[in-house]
Amino acid sequence: MISFTHAGVVYAAILTGCYDGDTCTVRFVDFPPPVAEQRLRFDGFDAPERSRPKCALEKSLAAQARQVTQGYMQGDVVLEIVDKREKYGRMVVVAPELKTRLISKGLAHPSANGRRADWCG
Repeated sequence: MISFTHAGVVYAAILTGCYDGDTCTVRFVDFPPPVAEQRLRFDGFDAPERSRPKCALEKSLAAQARQVTQGYMQGDVVLEIVDKREKYGRMVVVAPELKTRLISKGLAHPSANGRRADWCG
């Protein structure tokens, strides 16, 4: 089960899937259907892109990052909701342990002011 905290309130959710290393979809428990399913974006790091990778290496790294993130999200985790949505409307959450794990494995870079990292050298 995934727990989200915001303003001292804890919300429970279930992982429905991860698109890549920094984007997942969850379904909040006991929320009405129109708002229960939410796409989320992890704050503070950039993972390789599955959609439109610039090279074969980025595509491979994106698959690995997705696996790490899915494994992390299937455990008992607590994520903090940031009071903003990002440019694509996704909920922004903070997961310091996931950030450290992906960066240490070379599967993410710290965020660079919204600019995508160059994974192709």
